[in-house]
Amino acid sequence: MHKALTVAYREFMETVRTKAFVIGAIIVPMLMVVIIMAMEKFMKLTERDEIPQRTLAVVDLGGHVMPALKASVAGFNERNPKRTFVVEPIAADEASLLSVREELRERVLAEKIYAYIEISADAVRADAPVLLARKDAQIAAYRDIRELIKPAVMAARFADSGLDMSRVMPLLRDVDLDSIDVRAGTSKKENEMARTMTPFVFMFFLWMGTMGISQGLLTSLIEEKSSRIVEVLLSAISPMQLMTGKILGAVAVGLLMMGIWFGFGAIGARNFDFGSSVSLTNVGYLALYFLPAFLLSAALMGAVGSACNTLKEAQSLSTPMTIFNIVPLMLWMPLTQGPQSPLAVALSFVPPITPFVMVLRLCADPNTPVWQIVASLVVLWLGVFAAIWFAAKVFRVGVLMYGKAPTLGEMIRWARQA
Repeated sequence: MHKALTVAYREFMETVRTKAFVIGAIIVPMLMVVIIMAMEKFMKLTERDEIPQRTLAVVDLGGHVMPALKASVAGFNERNPKRTFVVEPIAADEASLLSVREELRERVLAEKIYAYIEISADAVRADAPVLLARKDAQIAAYRDIRELIKPAVMAARFADSGLDMSRVMPLLRDVDLDSIDVRAGTSKKENEMARTMTPFVFMFFLWMGTMGISQGLLTSLIEEKSSRIVEVLLSAISPMQLMTGKILGAVAVGLLMMGIWFGFGAIGARNFDFGSSVSLTNVGYLALYFLPAFLLSAALMGAVGSACNTLKEAQSLSTPMTIFNIVPLMLWMPLTQGPQSPLAVALSFVPPITPFVMVLRLCADPNTPVWQIVASLVVLWLGVFAAIWFAAKVFRVGVLMYGKAPTLGEMIRWARQA
């Protein structure tokens, strides 16, 4: 065991001293937090910039929307004095509509007006769309114009129906929900975006930490095998001690990287008012599933790395496992929305993706039955022991073999014969 720990220490120190580790574990998450915070500040500064007044040429074919639109624009300009609009009514009928459209199109292209809007009579009476033509594609401007048009058309619809909009609209206001924490008996603030993204973020942390470090283990094995360093190592220690040490060293690297990433993630969550979503319970679930998830992935990658001679061969052999592990990333939304669905429960007991699916489910629904947590961990650890057994058998045979890369069937035969 002493020799295995010596290999683990060497593997850990050699990895954390590399520029790739420093960049991936510290600089990249630091830059992401800085960039996100800078983007938020930049967006706030952009909102303060004064935009020249923009002219909207409006063709109101029904003749019912223009008064309400002018009132809507006046209210908008009062709320946003640095990005105002002005409405230019354009007279047109069905006979002259085509020529008016062409004239307005040329004015937009010449930047004499910002945009032209065409409101048909059916936009009030039915569900016909309002036409908007402009030269640029700014999202903020589109949102502002939509904010102007929507209440104006709604006001025309109310007037056309003989209803008083000022009396009806207060009845249609949103109903807020004040969530109560049944355990503490106190109210808690709900953030829909945070509740939606928190399961994905935790699962993605686990996925990146597991797959990233295990890929590093695969690369390390191939480099040592191709340079014949592994032959020198095996003259002093057994194949099992070497593989065990490498896996333990990689686990230590993974734990360090996860801790650093989580620290930066917690800083970002507090900055964006998502701190309440990063609960100790979720962190505990992440830690509970990280070790078996990493051991399983590292064992399989170690088997592949010991059997291949080049990184290209290893990538071809490990591609099926990598593709299979992408399934939780592809299904994160339905799994988050339905954490107790038959699909979510079934995928929780498929060992390669068990930890990712369970972290998604537990972060989305903390009331996941305890028996499912226990059963998933039992199945996962059984998969870990099976993967380590398989990797040890393949490692013993493949680490000193050179030439053509083995197939999966050959690796299984090695495991049975070793």
